[in-house]
Amino acid sequence: MTTNEEPNMGVRGRILDENAKPIMGLVVVAKGEGKTEASIMNSKLVKLADKVSPVSLIPDHELGKSRTDKDGFYRITYSPNNYKTIIDEKPDIWLVVKDMLDITELYKTDKFSAVSEPIKKVEDIHINRNWANGWFITLGGTDKSRFTSDNDFEILIDNEKELKCIVKSINNARSYVYLSQIEFDPDFVATFNSDDDLSPKDVLVDVLKNADERGVNVKIILNENLTLTDSLKKIKDKFKSTGVEVRGFKSNGLHVMHAKTLIVDGYEAFVIGSAFIPDYWDTSMHLINDPRREPELVRPVHDISVKLNGGSVYYVEELFVEMWNYISSKDYNGKNKLNISFHPISSGEDHIQIARSVTKDTLTKKGELGIFEGYRKAIAQASDFIYLENQYFTNNSILKALQNVIKFNDDLQVIFLINEDPELPGYKKWQNKAIKKLGIKNTEDNLKHPQIGFFSLWSSGWGENQYEIQPIYVHTKAAVIDDIWATVGTANLDGTSLTHVNELKGFFDSKFHRSMEINVMILDNKGSKNSIESFRNSLWNEHLGYGITSLNQPINGWLELWQKTAQDNIRSLNQKKPYINGQILPYSPEKSVKDQLDDININTEDWNVLDLR
Repeated sequence: MTTNEEPNMGVRGRILDENAKPIMGLVVVAKGEGKTEASIMNSKLVKLADKVSPVSLIPDHELGKSRTDKDGFYRITYSPNNYKTIIDEKPDIWLVVKDMLDITELYKTDKFSAVSEPIKKVEDIHINRNWANGWFITLGGTDKSRFTSDNDFEILIDNEKELKCIVKSINNARSYVYLSQIEFDPDFVATFNSDDDLSPKDVLVDVLKNADERGVNVKIILNENLTLTDSLKKIKDKFKSTGVEVRGFKSNGLHVMHAKTLIVDGYEAFVIGSAFIPDYWDTSMHLINDPRREPELVRPVHDISVKLNGGSVYYVEELFVEMWNYISSKDYNGKNKLNISFHPISSGEDHIQIARSVTKDTLTKKGELGIFEGYRKAIAQASDFIYLENQYFTNNSILKALQNVIKFNDDLQVIFLINEDPELPGYKKWQNKAIKKLGIKNTEDNLKHPQIGFFSLWSSGWGENQYEIQPIYVHTKAAVIDDIWATVGTANLDGTSLTHVNELKGFFDSKFHRSMEINVMILDNKGSKNSIESFRNSLWNEHLGYGITSLNQPINGWLELWQKTAQDNIRSLNQKKPYINGQILPYSPEKSVKDQLDDININTEDWNVLDLR
């Protein structure tokens, strides 16, 4: 049977907010399929085969896409050949509305069956504006999620400073101490007597035992891996004869309980950068072979934690209590559940959001993507610079966000401080691929690109007989955007921390695998005594080796300063008496430390190049 009817070739419509105001810049994707294809692909047999196949058997169905204009209108056209088969003439069509960076699905329509109009007119679609864009996390709604404006925060750069604060806070505890950690060495030394007397002062287990003996209620949640080794049993044994209660949060796949927190008396909270293990102990000097860091010659570590007072403490404690009660229900027959018993008093004027990544089928059925939402919104709002410090860079959505945002804004710059040696299998390769997709193929690109640069940290100096150099392990999970927004927390920029294990797509149902994470989002408040700019200055003073506060932003942007400093360090390290200002060099895609230095044109002949991971 034939017909002279003109086939469907497009869709049009409008996107409005909850107040019927147009939303500009959203991506609208038209998808469709013929009826025969739909009946086959939606069958149970095909869906089952698709789950076990390394390559998806179900097509994407994308017909075309466009962006909403200033009045919220969109129009998408496509060829009927995109959906037609020999016997199909009228397609089933549906629309997906995505954020302006084209990385997050905001809304999906029902299917429009057997569409016959040449250009299908779709009824107005309403989306909450605060969910679509802006600086604040809403988790799909209109209201700001876990936002408070009565806080005081302190950024704790490097673990010596963080651990001194943690010990002091536990020693001052009167009612309770709640701790969540991924790993906790039972003999971990938190503080030492002095720079001249390097003997241990505070073993953290003993600090917690002392709190317990004073009548403080101490509870600990540790990550419990089902296949890999962890510290749960050893820590339980250490506290066996005390009142300290230790529980494991079971990780059933390629994800972990990675939300490292400490809450004291409901008044003070820490979001902690590092595990409590001796090879992560370090100072801001990042000395080669610091005897306080074990084992001998293990690489230095750079990390950031944050201390909170004020209303945000409630939401850090909320996560601990929810995890504790989840474990109670799963493993303890519902016994000994906790309540959040104290609302902290106002402590300042800093604006804070507490954001979380939550594993599916744990605290909630769907889990939570708050940290990812925070990143994708802040990146979309950036106009001057994006500064990222992170242990990993393998998340496909963050990669796409950066690609799109620098494409839309020629004046925007991205400065990325990252690890030369991510320790997880495959991460160096995936990281290098992501960097290439952003236009950085070699050192020359990295030092001359007008919009983006990747850098790493190094510790160096004269040993007894020769010059020594060693990478500093970047363990931070931090970002600053336009000095308006910042974050510090536990979430890496990889799949498992933010969304799902996108690195292994096609091998299994990777969308199940998301770790438990927590980040502090700091939003600019002009009246606050703290500032995001001062946080950035503190970091850059350490990395670049001179006082940033005395410098004006270069005419060509902050990236120029980083590129010039890296170039100057290459030159100074190639002198007869090598030296480095600060800690930065350009990132290299090479694997070994020697090859990395060769790749960025540094002559290491007669040097002691340390390659201990």
